[in-house]
Amino acid sequence: MRCLLMLGLAMALPAQAGDEAARDPMAWPVALRSAVAAAQAASAASAAVGEPSERAIRQVVFSNGRGYVVVRGRRYGVGETLDGARIERVTEQAVWLRESGQLRREPLYGGVEKRPPPSSIPAATAASGVKNSKEKP
Repeated sequence: MRCLLMLGLAMALPAQAGDEAARDPMAWPVALRSAVAAAQAASAASAAVGEPSERAIRQVVFSNGRGYVVVRGRRYGVGETLDGARIERVTEQAVWLRESGQLRREPLYGGVEKRPPPSSIPAATAASGVKNSKEKP
């Protein structure tokens, strides 16, 4: 009886396997492949619209009071040439470059500007050293 059951199962398995196409176990599922392709197409379109390029300045370092631009693992100081442009000034928010006689500002964080906080404490209170704290001394 067991032999017949085993024989029946053995014959049924190859029939099922033949109906389905062999799938590579290391390949991504079809739904995931199409989602990744759509995301890549969207990112390529946004890169053409205004994303920073590969040559964009992304990092500055300050050491001993001097600002440096770090690009591709190399440190550039004020007065040095970076991709054909002379570095004029380095701050926390931007780098000023002179190229072909034109001075241009390259912001590190596009659309983000550092502003001083609004002054909510009156000048007389701040100057007197009185703290507006609820803590007991």
